[in-house]
Amino acid sequence: MSIGLRVNTKPKDLTKITKKAKRNISRGITKAIGKTGTLGKSIILDRTKLGKGINSAFKQYTPEYMAVLSEEGKPDSPVDLYNTGQMLRSMQTKQLNSRTAQIYFDNPEAAKKAAFNNEARPFFGFNPKEEQRLSTYFRKEMNR
Repeated sequence: MSIGLRVNTKPKDLTKITKKAKRNISRGITKAIGKTGTLGKSIILDRTKLGKGINSAFKQYTPEYMAVLSEEGKPDSPVDLYNTGQMLRSMQTKQLNSRTAQIYFDNPEAAKKAAFNNEARPFFGFNPKEEQRLSTYFRKEMNR
């Protein structure tokens, strides 16, 4: 289970850009993509910790699961998808190429848990406001 962050850029007139400038632009895109992927991961983790999904608060756990949490002495509210921490700890980012960063789970068991949780409580993705934040961040990083 993964999310790809992809950004398309098209300078207005490449014929007037020197080779050195082209390399600098390409390096800037590469760095900005990596940093934007890391921000995307942070957005998902921070939002999840607050008990919020992509568009709204998570629905409550089932009574059966709440009983299990209670027996283990773990809180059942807010719903934050954190029981052992294994699933969220396995969320990683990597840069696939100069235009794409990927947020994924590096543990197959955690990826299965994430897919299951994402069906009932969508958390793995971005709402329009978060997409705008990522886009703004990318542009800011490009101008550094």
